[in-house]
Amino acid sequence: MKAFSVSEHLYKAASILELFIGICVLMLCIVCGLGMIVPFEPLHSLGNATTFQAGLGNASYIIIGVEFIKMIASHKVESVLDIIAFALSREMIVHETTPLENLLTVVGVALLFFIRRFLNTAPQEQSEKEELSQCK
Repeated sequence: MKAFSVSEHLYKAASILELFIGICVLMLCIVCGLGMIVPFEPLHSLGNATTFQAGLGNASYIIIGVEFIKMIASHKVESVLDIIAFALSREMIVHETTPLENLLTVVGVALLFFIRRFLNTAPQEQSEKEELSQCK
């Protein structure tokens, strides 16, 4: 019999919550897209860019929180890099930024991918297999 591990259950719960947030973001995209196309007044008020940007910003905050929970549960370097990448991309997607800020954000994300690819000591394939086995 497998021993009860709180961190494993916390990681699984965070993964399920992450999937649920992804479904909510998909529904937000569909509703806002329909609001732009269909001339139905309640949907039309949802189809503006401000509503979509606010919903995406709120979802990004929650996703960063979920990734933080996964980082606490797993104690992996990849989780820290994921949180930093989400935070950087959130700033670029949600907020109005200048081209210089966009360039610096892209360079920061590229630097994170470089760190993950070349400076990370744990093999990437092994960590992906472990993550898949934890989600089952």
